[in-house]
Amino acid sequence: MGFDVTFWGVRGSTTCSEPDYMVYGGNTACVELSLDGREVIIDAGSGIRELGKKLIREKSARATLLISHTHWDHVSGFPFFAPIYSRHAVLEIYASPQEEMDARAIFEMQMSSPFFPMPIHSVPSSLIFKNFAPNDEFFLYDGAVKVITAPLNHPNGATGFRIEYGGKALAYVSDTEHIQGREDENVLKLARGCDLMIYDALFTEEEFASHVGWGHSTWQEAVRIAKKANVKQTALFHHFPEHNDAAMRVIENTAKEALSSVFAARERTTVSL
Repeated sequence: MGFDVTFWGVRGSTTCSEPDYMVYGGNTACVELSLDGREVIIDAGSGIRELGKKLIREKSARATLLISHTHWDHVSGFPFFAPIYSRHAVLEIYASPQEEMDARAIFEMQMSSPFFPMPIHSVPSSLIFKNFAPNDEFFLYDGAVKVITAPLNHPNGATGFRIEYGGKALAYVSDTEHIQGREDENVLKLARGCDLMIYDALFTEEEFASHVGWGHSTWQEAVRIAKKANVKQTALFHHFPEHNDAAMRVIENTAKEALSSVFAARERTTVSL
């Protein structure tokens, strides 16, 4: 059974296009899961643009998009996702209602004046919007893929995902803030025994001290959770815009000293579970 995870956007908060961000990448959150031909995409940050071009080349006509939350860095690439402009494409979009707006209303607002010139109802693809509530569980692709959700500690709310397929499991825990000295049972529920955990490591512990309340975590917390939850591999994710390639190298090497199975996610790299 194939379970391939490709990182198309790994940066948090905003894109970084400077030359010293090219090794780890400057696009915002987007992760592709290829499950024996079944396409599951997590988040639609700027990284989804290049993924869309790949899907068009491959003539992939169907995909499922899971949205952790609708802060700009997680949805800004959606209007530039090429498959939505193909009449052959079918895209199921799962999102949790926010600010009393359901999934469709959120994306309709994004693709409307004065934010975008083409309204979403004019795109030729088939867009199927589905709402879910925190702690919901549901199945994709006729039951082949199981999705477990849990609420995360983030301003305006966010959702973490656990995706199970073919005896393998991935946990996507982006945009969450830990509380020092306290275990987050929602995060542990998603992470326990998983083959790969993708975790919000925006800050170092030194930086975190002055950013409490921002809704983000640290690589040190990623290591603690990975050990507690018996995670096989951990990808540090949602990299701080202030962390260029040189800074990311230091963070990754230091994290590996603490736990050898930890690595910093890089754009256009694939992990096979």
